[in-house]
Amino acid sequence: MRRRIEPTLWKKLRRALGGTLDELFEGLDDILADADRVRFENVLGAYLRQGSTTKSLEHGEASAKSAKASISGQSSVGVGVESTSSYTETTADEAAYADVLMRTFDVKKFILQLKVLLDRFKIRHLYIFVDDFSELPLEAMKVVVDALLGPLNNWSDELVKFKVAAYPGRIYFGQIDKSKIDEINLDLFSLYGTSDIVAMEDKAVDFTRRLIQRRLGHFTADPQGVNYFASRREEDLWRQLFYATMANPRSLGYLLFFAYETSLIYGREISARDVRMAARRYCEEKLNAYFEMNRFLQESFDERSSIFSLKELLDKIIDRAKVLRSSTSSVIRDQQGRAPTSHFHVPLEFESLLATLELNFFVTKYYVMTDRDGRKVVVYALNYGLCQHNKIEFGRPVGSREQRYRQYYAERVFDYSPILRDYLASNQEIVCSACEVRHDYSDLEMLRRYGMLCPACREGTCNVINLSRKYEDTLRSVDESLLLPRVELGILHTLKSEDRPLFAQEVAGDLDCSYQLIGKRAKALSERGLVHRGENGQGRRQYTPTSLAIRVYFAGLGGAVESGDT
Repeated sequence: MRRRIEPTLWKKLRRALGGTLDELFEGLDDILADADRVRFENVLGAYLRQGSTTKSLEHGEASAKSAKASISGQSSVGVGVESTSSYTETTADEAAYADVLMRTFDVKKFILQLKVLLDRFKIRHLYIFVDDFSELPLEAMKVVVDALLGPLNNWSDELVKFKVAAYPGRIYFGQIDKSKIDEINLDLFSLYGTSDIVAMEDKAVDFTRRLIQRRLGHFTADPQGVNYFASRREEDLWRQLFYATMANPRSLGYLLFFAYETSLIYGREISARDVRMAARRYCEEKLNAYFEMNRFLQESFDERSSIFSLKELLDKIIDRAKVLRSSTSSVIRDQQGRAPTSHFHVPLEFESLLATLELNFFVTKYYVMTDRDGRKVVVYALNYGLCQHNKIEFGRPVGSREQRYRQYYAERVFDYSPILRDYLASNQEIVCSACEVRHDYSDLEMLRRYGMLCPACREGTCNVINLSRKYEDTLRSVDESLLLPRVELGILHTLKSEDRPLFAQEVAGDLDCSYQLIGKRAKALSERGLVHRGENGQGRRQYTPTSLAIRVYFAGLGGAVESGDT
């Protein structure tokens, strides 16, 4: 704020307010100090203690006990004894009262103070950027929205404006009116796919080209990349870069860095072949870590099994793409050379099932179209590097027959819904949280109609659990003492994949966290003998994985994801 105000408004503000800039900033310090003051309110709390039962036994004997004896002519004797007793049980509800101290923070007052002060700076809006919002667990996400984002958004009278980065379907709105916010979708289909698939691809390729050339224009004197990229069939090269990264800036950065290491430092321009090799390396070194390292994730067996069940699903998708290369279907048979089988489609209702694979870039939502049977389907593309590793041709037929194959991805042969249905039937269990009874997958629709209430005990809620059958033995073979939190696994993977000593800031950039967190977690790893903490010539701390870490955590699943990996 100081950098923004001093060069533009300083003289004007000084004339208008007659004070110094430091005096104005003292007002912000006062607001912060006031916010840190602890305030309590005395509130009366009442709670009802229900069902307290009082039991008593009342026993009394009649004051007059009589024992009558009479002798009659029949020589009979009669004896009578009278006594009375009663057992009473009473149930009552008790209300107990207690004084409760509640710590309070007046959000409206805080906003008003802030607004009055910022008005003196002629500042009308305060923009707050929230990145990686979807990384929060749901409960933490609710706390952030209900206690911070919601009140500031709803009560600030347009003073506070939030820019929140989140994944589709992984956001909680709380009391924020969804109809009053702007949603900007950044996936390919939402950005460029409103007309047809060819136009979507052309726009995405153009974005990829502009993104790279603007970076080159900022950092180098060669904005067109003449000295970096092969000029022959330049348009094909941009298209390859789009296919390899789906126009994702982070993926582009990794890919170009790998291409630099294999080509530019040897005086060669980056070619389409270099792009394919870099994409494969990115998949093997970066993406596959999702499965490799999560074997050792410090979570329950069911949670780790759920992750590996997605690897089973990915294996089946890859297997199907391989089989289609030699399919007798006319749409495949008529191709010259190897037919592209990198894309597939599923009905819209299966979109959520592929969300985690999409989140980790194994597949990408490519387009939404109507298939040959008139259904709305979602088209997905396998990761380009994954296709290079498994020798799967990427894309759709081009050339003289390109117009004919505009609906190539909608062909029945690319309908993968049977694969997903089989995965659901074989890998998902429905378990009651109370009685732990397991229900058949065919009962899922019925359970949903009754709010997932367990029909066996009529108390518990049924939960759907994904389990990995194929990799169950692999997961059970992992010693629980080797399990680590996600951040620490990420540190080990980054240190191993970079294969050189790294500073905490470099590791933090790869994991999207602070360098302070890396330093703290790396110290814990060092105490376990998994990370070596050394220093460079200037005395800066550097980190490398130990031989123990490499032997324990990187000797199992290796290479890119490929069907048949164990």
